[in-house]
Amino acid sequence: MSATDAAVTALAGEQAAVYAYGVIAAQLSAAQEKQALAAMAAHRAQRDLLLARLQSDGATASPAAAAYTLPSPVVDGASARALAGLVEDRLAGQWAALAAASDGEQRTAAALVAQSCA
Repeated sequence: MSATDAAVTALAGEQAAVYAYGVIAAQLSAAQEKQALAAMAAHRAQRDLLLARLQSDGATASPAAAAYTLPSPVVDGASARALAGLVEDRLAGQWAALAAASDGEQRTAAALVAQSCA
């Protein structure tokens, strides 16, 4: 997989994560909601960095979907926390793939993001 393809995949994951954390936050207590919103902001920042990288490389990325199909209903705190774990697990793999396909500083940066998701 090329670095560009891996970045496109990671971008799609970050776009989905931003959506998912909105759903997750709605089902959590106030303190946990604050953590979920902070995670959403972090994923939004990673999304924006990936989009800028792809644009500077001349690549075209698909826009985020208006909504995403969740793997299971999110109806309470437990299901929200389960979704958050799944989101982070999937993103860790996508960022690790980007690290493997990259080199230099981009490789290091992607590996650190993968680590933060794990």
